[in-house]
Amino acid sequence: MRTASDIRHCPKCDNRLDQQTDGSTMIVDIAHHGERVRDALGKLDSQIEQARSGIVATLRIIVGSGAIRDAVLARLLDLEYRKVIISHELDKDNTGAILVRLKSSGRS
Repeated sequence: MRTASDIRHCPKCDNRLDQQTDGSTMIVDIAHHGERVRDALGKLDSQIEQARSGIVATLRIIVGSGAIRDAVLARLLDLEYRKVIISHELDKDNTGAILVRLKSSGRS
């Protein structure tokens, strides 16, 4: 069932939609198709909004190693501060990728 992004509770079961997740990770590349920083930030915002309304727990954002990565890190710091996302960190295996935790997966 698809719901509008502003709905906070499931119309069927009344559970909080922002807490429902299957623990999955979605991978999104926002830096390797000729994007400018402005375009990459737009893609980032769109992907986060879309993923938050679904069941994905984590986004793995491919950002490269230049200006896009720096701008994305600054945007994610702001989103974390505003509690739009739970946390973010550079991927330990690839510093050109950032892991963005959107929801708690309920796993330890």
